[in-house]
Amino acid sequence: MAGGSPKAFLRASLWAAMLPVLLVTPTGVQAASDSDGASAPKAGAASAAMPAAYYGMAEAARGDRLLRAVMMDAHNGERVALGLPPLDWDDALAADAARYAGEMARSGVFRHSSRAGRAIPSGENLWMGPRRLYGYQAMVGSFLDEKRFTRIAGKLPDLSSTGRWQDVGHYSQMIWRGTRKIGCALGEGGDADYLVCRYFPAGNAFGRGPMDADDAAPMAETQVASVAQ
Repeated sequence: MAGGSPKAFLRASLWAAMLPVLLVTPTGVQAASDSDGASAPKAGAASAAMPAAYYGMAEAARGDRLLRAVMMDAHNGERVALGLPPLDWDDALAADAARYAGEMARSGVFRHSSRAGRAIPSGENLWMGPRRLYGYQAMVGSFLDEKRFTRIAGKLPDLSSTGRWQDVGHYSQMIWRGTRKIGCALGEGGDADYLVCRYFPAGNAFGRGPMDADDAAPMAETQVASVAQ
């Protein structure tokens, strides 16, 4: 990252795509989001990262209250701007997210949790980057950055101007009309941070779009068991 700002490198290297393919960038930043019908993701191991001081930076601020505030502001700011109902924070989703974020931090393996292993059937957005180098706003900002490619009125898989629905799946889950609750948590490993956001009911259902009218009954059947990829 020498010779340029972390922010510039983050923008240049954001994956903004769905699993099963993981891209490991020079900065170690990765993002992943799942959906119903998606194939099982491949695992990616965290690579060694230099501390923030190496880049002449202070460590990014951390804390549960700050995390919740940033995630709620980012998600609901975007939803309200689109005329969509805001999300409620759910402590049970956050606790389940924390359990899995801690698991990734201990193992150093970046991949989606198994659906059967989630205490609450839900969608899942993931982010991984060098430990304490990026703030919460940069993490969720990587999801929001996908807006520029999103066909808001489209139906999955035709949601992206790039021709790859995987390029916009984090953002589409953020704004999915039928989703009502969110819970996020961060796991700190020796070299990397692991952000996990869980969504209930899950979005990104094939044949449907983020702006579709809410029909909670079918979503509870088909998406709640999925992760927001």
